[in-house]
Amino acid sequence: MNLREVPVTALPGVGRAKAGALAELGIRSVDDLLHHYPVRYEDWRPLPFSAFPDQGVVTAQGVVEGTAEVRWQRGKSILHCVLRIDQRFRVHAYWFNQHWLKAKLTPGRFITVRGRFDRARHAITVTRTAIDSTPSESFSPWTPVYRSSRTLPSHQLHTLILAALDQYAEHLPEVLPHGLREKYRLVTHADAVRGIHKPASAESLRQARRRLVFEEFFLFQLQLQGLRRRHAKSGGGHARPVPDDALSAFMATLPAPLTHAQVRACQEVLADLRRPSAMARLLQGDVGSGKTWVALFAAYAVWRAGSQTALMAPTEILAEQHAAEAKRRLTPLGMRVGLLTGSTPRKERLDVLRGLQSGQLHVVVGTHALLTEDVQFRDLGLVVIDEQHRFGVAQRAKLLEKGDRPDLLTISATPIPRTLALALYGDLDTSILDERPAGRQPVETRWMDLEQSEEEAIRLARRELARGHQVYVVAPLVEDAEEDAAEVISATRLAERLREQFAGFQVGLLHGRMNGREKDAVMRSFVCGELQVLVSTTVIEVGIDVPNATVMLVYHAERFGLAQLHQLRGRVGRGGQRGFCILLADRPTDIARARLDTLIREHDGFVIAERDLELRGPGELFGLRQSGLPEFALGDLARDVKVMEVARTEAQALLRDPDFWLLPAYAGLRAALAAEPAAAAD
Repeated sequence: MNLREVPVTALPGVGRAKAGALAELGIRSVDDLLHHYPVRYEDWRPLPFSAFPDQGVVTAQGVVEGTAEVRWQRGKSILHCVLRIDQRFRVHAYWFNQHWLKAKLTPGRFITVRGRFDRARHAITVTRTAIDSTPSESFSPWTPVYRSSRTLPSHQLHTLILAALDQYAEHLPEVLPHGLREKYRLVTHADAVRGIHKPASAESLRQARRRLVFEEFFLFQLQLQGLRRRHAKSGGGHARPVPDDALSAFMATLPAPLTHAQVRACQEVLADLRRPSAMARLLQGDVGSGKTWVALFAAYAVWRAGSQTALMAPTEILAEQHAAEAKRRLTPLGMRVGLLTGSTPRKERLDVLRGLQSGQLHVVVGTHALLTEDVQFRDLGLVVIDEQHRFGVAQRAKLLEKGDRPDLLTISATPIPRTLALALYGDLDTSILDERPAGRQPVETRWMDLEQSEEEAIRLARRELARGHQVYVVAPLVEDAEEDAAEVISATRLAERLREQFAGFQVGLLHGRMNGREKDAVMRSFVCGELQVLVSTTVIEVGIDVPNATVMLVYHAERFGLAQLHQLRGRVGRGGQRGFCILLADRPTDIARARLDTLIREHDGFVIAERDLELRGPGELFGLRQSGLPEFALGDLARDVKVMEVARTEAQALLRDPDFWLLPAYAGLRAALAAEPAAAAD
C-alpha cells in the first residue's frame, strides 16, 4: 500500500472541513500526516511542589479542593480552583477562557495541569489540562507539539496522527538497507515514526529521532552526491575565453569600489570559468557583504565569452530585486536582462522565451518558473542559484540540464561553520566574502527585558518612523492558537496591538501560513514604503533588501538561535543610515543570555555561526528547534553535524558500489534519488 496515495479522508472523523484544515498545513495524504513531525515536546513528568521553579513552567498533579469558580473580566473568563498537591500543599490554579472546564473540576477530582508557576502567589496559570489521569496512564510524559493552525490545534493533530499510526503504521516502507541499519543500530522506519509521535521513554524518543534524522540526511546526501557524480561523468565543462579586461571593465561601471574580498572572489570565479572543467563554486558571505555584484560579474564574464546566464531565486520579490540590480549594472555594459516568474504577463513571458532561444537575451532572472519545459536557451553557460538551500537537488539539476555542461555558482547569505560546510558542500570550491562594504555601519544591538523595557523599545521605533524610516517587528509564533501562546506573544496579536501604538503609520502582517502571493503582496507594500511597520515571523530573515528599514525589534529573542538573530539583524541598516536591533527577552536562560551577549559583541557572521554551534550543542531535546539550513523536516545541522558527516560518507560509498545500481534490494533508494528530499521544500 502506497500511503502517499491514501487521502486523509480515509481516516475516521476526517471530513471535508478537517481535510481542508490539514491541507493548509501541507497534509493531504496519510503519508504526509505520519511524517508531520513534532517541532518540540512538553515534558509532562510531574515535579514535587518543593522543586517548582518560580516563574518556570511546571507539570503538577493534584486533587481539586472545594468548588471551582468562574468570573468574567472584559468579556474574558477566568476559571479558578484550589489544588492540593503532594497531599499537603494548596495551589491556586487559573484558566483563561476555558470556563467550560468548570463542570469537570468537581471536588476530589484528580487532575494534571501544566503552566507557569508564581511562587509568591502559590498560583499556576494553566495552559494544558488532563482530567482523571496521570501522564503514565493516558499519554506519554513527553507530549509532542506540532506546527498547527487556528482551526486545527496541536492536540487534535496528535489525535489524528495516533489514529493513523494504529491503522497504517505497518504499511510504512523501509528504505534503508538492512546492513546500514545493523551497522548503526537503527530502529526500523515504522518504529521510528511510532516513537517520534508516541515516545514511551526518553530513550525511545532518542532512538526514533536518531533513525529519522539519519534517514533524512542520508537521502539528502544520496541525491546530492548522485548529482555530483552525474556532473563529473558528463565530460567536464568548457574553458571559456573570457577577455583579460573583463573584471576592470565591470568594476569601472560600479557606483562604489569592490572590497578586497569581492575582488578575490571575482578572480576565483574568473579562474574557474577559464578552466576546462565545469565550475562548481559556493559563494558564501554575510548579509550585505556584496555577493550580488560577484554573481553579476560572473554573468558578465560568461557573456563576454559568448554564453547566457540564468539566476534562480526562491521568491518572486527577491527575483524582482535581483533583476532590477542586474539591469542597473549590466545594461550599461551592453547586456540584456529579462525577468521570468509565475506572475510574468503572457506577452512578456513570450518575449523572454524568444529572447532566450535566439540568444538576444543574455541574462534571465527568475523563480521556479525557469524550470518549465518551454524555457530553452541558445547557450546556457552559467547557472546561479541564490539562497541555494531553498531549492532541492532535483530542481538545481533540472536547470543545469538546460545547458551543455554549464558552470554553477551557488550563493548562501547564511554563514556556515566549517564543519557543516565540509559535510554539506565538501565537493564545492568556496569563496568567502568576509569584509563589510565601505560606508556600511555596524547595527547597534541591545537586549532588554521584555516586561520592563518594551515601551522604551517602542519609543525608539516611533522616533525612527517619525524620521521617515521603516521598522521590522518579529515574533516567534504566528497566532494565539499555538500551544504556548499563553506565554509568548504572537505575530497576529502583536500586529493588532502595534496598530494602536503606531497610530498614523501603516502596519502590515507577514507569516509562513500565508500563500506565496499574499506574502509577496505584503513584502512589496513594505519595499515600496506603503507599509511603514512590518510585523512578521522569521520568514523575512533572508534575502529581501529594504534600505529604508532601520529598526529590527525582536520579541521573545531568547527563543531564537544566535545565527538566526544575526540574520534578522542583517535586514536593517542597509541604506547607509544607522540601524538598530532591539532584542526583547523574557526571562532568558543562561544559554539564551550567552547568545544575546554574543550578538551584542560580535558582528562577524562566521564567528557567530561557530559560537551558535558551540552554544546549542546536542542537548535541546525538549527545547524549541532552531532554524537550520537546509530546512530539514527533523534534522538540525547545529546538533546533528556528526550524523550529516556519516550520512555523506555512506552515500558516497553506496554510489561507488556496483550492486547499488543492480540489486532489487536497493530499488527504494534508487527511486529516492529521483524524488525531492524533505530539505528541498520551499
